[in-house]
Amino acid sequence: MLKPSLIAIALAGVAACSPAGPKLSVHDGWSRATGQAETAAAYVTIDNQGGADKLEGVRSAIGQATLHENTMDGGVMRMRPIDPGEGLVVPSNGTLRLAPAGAHVMIMGVKKPLKAGDRFDLTLLFDKAGPRKVSIAVKPAGE
Repeated sequence: MLKPSLIAIALAGVAACSPAGPKLSVHDGWSRATGQAETAAAYVTIDNQGGADKLEGVRSAIGQATLHENTMDGGVMRMRPIDPGEGLVVPSNGTLRLAPAGAHVMIMGVKKPLKAGDRFDLTLLFDKAGPRKVSIAVKPAGE
């Protein structure tokens, strides 16, 4: 029979070998003014000081929000939706930036025009860290 102290040491060793969970910081959320357009794109930076995670989806009260990605294909920029099962990896001890000409949040059916100075919330849906709300600042269309 194992002594309790040996069991405690063994359990501590297993815990030390287990990967740490993600430690996410979501910040610098922004979008551009839409004018009369019914679509918008939003961008954020996700810093991670822990184990890897996956951004699987996004929600917004201002319209139908989904993850999209721009890629170059034969000299032509193409945009495609990112399947929630595929998601976007937030690397361990790294950063995921959603930015123009790359991965971003696409919001379709925007309920009212977004004007410079407005703010709205997005909820990012992570596999391990769960939902995280971020405030998005609307900048002038030319920025």
